Amino acid sequence: MTQLAEIEGRLAGMGELQDIVGAMRSLAAIRMQEALRALPGIRRYAESLEMAIATALQLVPSPPEQASGEPDRRLLVLCAAEHGFSGGFDERLVQAAQAALAAGGTLAVLGLRGAALALERGLPVAWSAPMATRAVGAPDAIEHLVRELYARIARGEVARVEVMFGRYRQGAAATVERRLLLPLDTTSLAATHPRQPPMRHLAPRTLLERLIAEYVFALLTEAAVESISSENAARFAAMESARDNVSRKLEELRRGVQQARQAEITAELLDLITGAAALEAPTARRGYQATKIRYQVAPPSASARP
Repeated sequence: MTQLAEIEGRLAGMGELQDIVGAMRSLAAIRMQEALRALPGIRRYAESLEMAIATALQLVPSPPEQASGEPDRRLLVLCAAEHGFSGGFDERLVQAAQAALAAGGTLAVLGLRGAALALERGLPVAWSAPMATRAVGAPDAIEHLVRELYARIARGEVARVEVMFGRYRQGAAATVERRLLLPLDTTSLAATHPRQPPMRHLAPRTLLERLIAEYVFALLTEAAVESISSENAARFAAMESARDNVSRKLEELRRGVQQARQAEITAELLDLITGAAALEAPTARRGYQATKIRYQVAPPSASARP
């Protein structure tokens, strides 16, 4: 294979890679925007549940018993990435989780890639499941999580629940945030949202328990959607950098193609010139020899004698 053909093959492969990187970049941007558009509605729903809990607390003579925060019965829920090409997104989350679990506790991970990295770091991963790749899939992923969460609470394995996730901020560096879910600070909620006692069809304690469960679900969904937004922002940045690198490499290969093509043209011209010179050389020699022979055979004319 000539050098030109080899460079042209690499150029075609690099062009295909540029198309793939561009598609991944566009997909990351779309999913990031989807998540950002979903977040305000999720937050409003969580705020409405806060007010409902504060109202329902007025019906309960004494607030529900708060679970203790024993370190060995603490569960940290980590919202990580399901797929790769997201830069250092999972790395930052796992490092933060490692620091948070230094005092004890176990880890539950949404996102199989993040779970694999946590296991590599030796973190106590008690449970893991796939993470939603789009905001619309976050409630299903959280439904799976909360079933496992409440089963462990019922068995007495968990007394404190925290969630950790990445938060995207436009124009600023992404941050890793940590939020307490359980035990719920009902005293703070009651003081923040004072209201008249509501009309009800359920027993006060049952109503309050269901509201708290729905509130935890809303907070976990918000954390998951925040994480999806942050993950895709990191993927967008990684693909943007990859696209720039591929563009630079394509430009180098295009210059290489031009140089190789010029070199081939020059080589062909040299071959033509060399071939033409080789064809002309015998004719010139034959003409010279014929002239010499004629000169030797024919004596000089009389007029040429002295």
